[in-house]
Amino acid sequence: DLVGEQERPNPVVIMAGGLGKRLHPLTENYPKPMLHVGDRPILETIVASFADQGFRDIHLAVNFRSDIVESHFGDGSRFGVRITYIREPRPLGTAGALSLLDPNPDIPVIVMNGDLLTRMTCDALLEFHARSAADATMVVREASFDLPFGVVTVEGASIVQIAEKPQRSYLVNAGIYVISPALLRAIPADEHLDMPALFTGAISEGRKTVAFPLHE
Repeated sequence: DLVGEQERPNPVVIMAGGLGKRLHPLTENYPKPMLHVGDRPILETIVASFADQGFRDIHLAVNFRSDIVESHFGDGSRFGVRITYIREPRPLGTAGALSLLDPNPDIPVIVMNGDLLTRMTCDALLEFHARSAADATMVVREASFDLPFGVVTVEGASIVQIAEKPQRSYLVNAGIYVISPALLRAIPADEHLDMPALFTGAISEGRKTVAFPLHE
């Protein structure tokens, strides 16, 4: 409650335009972010979480069955936020849709996939982004899996170690980002661009990109 009392000026862009093909038949005629988990759509839970944290400027990037999303949320007033819609003429990807933001923000923008449920709050994320003087911050989480084989390490033909069914851990993209205005302005208009490609391009250009670990 105390966090929500302070209004946060940063725009929030939630990507809600995907086709959700992996969830067919549930998503054949229904947008994935509008599927219910508990008693309300995933996207409503996300919007409510941002509202509770004091974020009021919400942009929903929509494409597939945008009518369902827009009829549910309207202008956002009943959720305590101001909702505007980024209507993609065709799927532009998780980064390409940001080129349609108007006007172009002059402060960092939070971007989040529309099918995520997390207890993460964004204060520490924004502080980390600012402290790092980053052009782009990617939220990452640890993913581990057990390899169902004995892994053999050799030197030449000699076996030096056998690890039976070892566990491997990696940092993976969690689908939440902070993008600074300079990088936003560099996104080409009306071109398909996914967020990993935006980060890869930023790295190759010498821009500063950082990873923020998610534990919630």
